[in-house]
Amino acid sequence: MNARYLSPLSALVLGGACWAARCTTSLDPRALREYEAYLKEADQVRVDRIGSSELSWVGDVSRGQADNELRSGKSVRRNIGLGAVNDRIGPWNGTVIHWIGAIQINSTSIVELKTVLQDYGRYSAIYHPLIYECRARPISVPAGAAYDIVFGLQNTYRFGSLFPQHYSFQIRSRSDYTEHGANSPTLLVHWRANEIRESESGVPGRNDFLAVHQDHGILWALNTYWVARQKGPNLYVEFESITLARSVQNFKCKVGIIPVPKSIVAGVMDSLPAESLDLMLAATKTECEHRAGIR
Repeated sequence: MNARYLSPLSALVLGGACWAARCTTSLDPRALREYEAYLKEADQVRVDRIGSSELSWVGDVSRGQADNELRSGKSVRRNIGLGAVNDRIGPWNGTVIHWIGAIQINSTSIVELKTVLQDYGRYSAIYHPLIYECRARPISVPAGAAYDIVFGLQNTYRFGSLFPQHYSFQIRSRSDYTEHGANSPTLLVHWRANEIRESESGVPGRNDFLAVHQDHGILWALNTYWVARQKGPNLYVEFESITLARSVQNFKCKVGIIPVPKSIVAGVMDSLPAESLDLMLAATKTECEHRAGIR
């Protein structure tokens, strides 16, 4: 390698430890209010979708291909575009990211899926490496209706091969289970993060948390939803995540003396939610079918 490239490259690599110090940012309360308003709109869409056909959120043009992938055991996902919302909150350093996906789980009932989703003590094994720890406490009667949960989450994003970014979060949350319908039973599980604390180093297990809403801005708010519908002996299962993060529009950061391209944080925002969604769907299918004796 040409010597004139060594110095800036060294600064980029060695300066990685300064990522937290140079790239922290703060949540604007106005962006959080817009996020909460969007959640209410999405709630109504979700309720309407419970009684609609499978993959109703997939465009008509690609519905046939998506249905074939679903029946073959693959997951299907889509990024819900939020141009108007994010244009509005972008100047407040906010971005709402909304993904939804679906999968078919064979030879599984809603009761059996619920058993897997409530097996919090095994989450670090079922959802490895995304979830590295999980503790839960039931908080209501009847049993199994709601839980207080503490999750440890981790993500890794690589820009090329020289610039890996590691993120780790401790999330205090509440999970609520409701069931609808008798003839066509449907399970809805809402998991809402109440407090998200990001590790400064990005290393799971370290107690080096940054202040709430004053961190890297990769994950400021998070709501996820499971919707499962019995389909003969199988289950049609959707997993949906709606997050609030920092805006790429106003992103400015240096590692050492090297400006970090906006493409890096844009890549994080694009890839991590999608990869997490894929993992949650695939791991849940694997665990349910394993318990049903399907190889």
